[in-house]
Amino acid sequence: MDYLPIISNRLTDISFAGIRKVFQRANEIEAQGKKVIHFEIGRPDFDTPSHIKEAAKVALDKGYVHYAPNNGLPALREALAMRLRIDKELNYDLEKEIMVTAGGQEALYLTFLSLLNDGDQVIIPDPSFGPFALAIQLAGGIPVKIPLEPDENFSYDLTAAKRALTRRTKAILVNSPHNPTGGCLTKEQLKEVADFAVENDLILISDEAYDKMIYEGNFVSPASFPGMQERTVICGTLSKTYAMTGWRIGYIAASETIIGAAIRLQQNVMLSLCTFAQYGAIAALTGSQECVESMVREFARRRLLVLGRLKQIPGLELNGIPQGAFYAFPRVTLPNITSAQVANYLLNHEGVAVVDGLAFGQGGNGHFRLSYAVSYDDCRIGLERIDEAMKVLRKL
Repeated sequence: MDYLPIISNRLTDISFAGIRKVFQRANEIEAQGKKVIHFEIGRPDFDTPSHIKEAAKVALDKGYVHYAPNNGLPALREALAMRLRIDKELNYDLEKEIMVTAGGQEALYLTFLSLLNDGDQVIIPDPSFGPFALAIQLAGGIPVKIPLEPDENFSYDLTAAKRALTRRTKAILVNSPHNPTGGCLTKEQLKEVADFAVENDLILISDEAYDKMIYEGNFVSPASFPGMQERTVICGTLSKTYAMTGWRIGYIAASETIIGAAIRLQQNVMLSLCTFAQYGAIAALTGSQECVESMVREFARRRLLVLGRLKQIPGLELNGIPQGAFYAFPRVTLPNITSAQVANYLLNHEGVAVVDGLAFGQGGNGHFRLSYAVSYDDCRIGLERIDEAMKVLRKL
């Protein structure tokens, strides 16, 4: 008698995240008493601002501990609609076109599960944030990875994207500022992607997790172009903007049809988000934004240190200057050594945790991601250690 497999076939190609593997190994080294510089985690090192925590505490004390609406508290959806209007000049109906999710990652999963049938294809950047491809696969879709152009702000190679189109291509995903490179598309480049979506009748999914973290120029959402709002799905999060990674508050802004489908999924996946955490999110969105501005100023200071120092380290090269998020993506130029070997050496010999670029797709091969979401002093110490490591590796 043949036995059915215990684990679902849909998980065959779903691996553990490369970032988490590095984080786990870094913690093991730290447990041995060695200081590790955590350049591997994309998590702001700041505490959640006090007024946000206080609002959640007040809500908790008032007994707001029960189920919330599937699409989120009305007051939170109203606050999200307000920020979309003020920050991005976009008008969404808070009742029909906005829903609250468990962080930006669930926003992506609900979006793909709502849109894709088995075999539908989605164009995504290569390299890119790992869960993009995994979310598409778990929804039954096929991720189609298109190379980026480092010297053009890591923009899409739209010629390659055009060649990759099939009758099953349903959507294209854009992520600007971009993880892992920190690249930011100009308004003109983003318009080219939007035009590509229109010309080929594609849905445009915009991951806007780092929309407040731009150091040169201003953020532009593709939904702001004429005729694009109804074609665009915005997946956003409060995690990075307000140092709320553990609160798990994100959102989707899209057409009534897509939001309606995503709410039906939410009813059967999570029912609703933590109620008192949503009150904290309301305070984040409606209160003073100085906490965000202060955090971004500090990231900008660290960015200048990181970019300046990386340029001085032989064996590393920056292709394109990161203008957003809190990542740098240097390329290893040493002969006969891989980026994976460099990343392993940095962690095991210098106590510096970075992520090999292959964790973000084949387009990341030969690079590693460095997150400067750690203190200025840790950035300085970590860069000194990287310099020392590269001196050793250059002699091999």
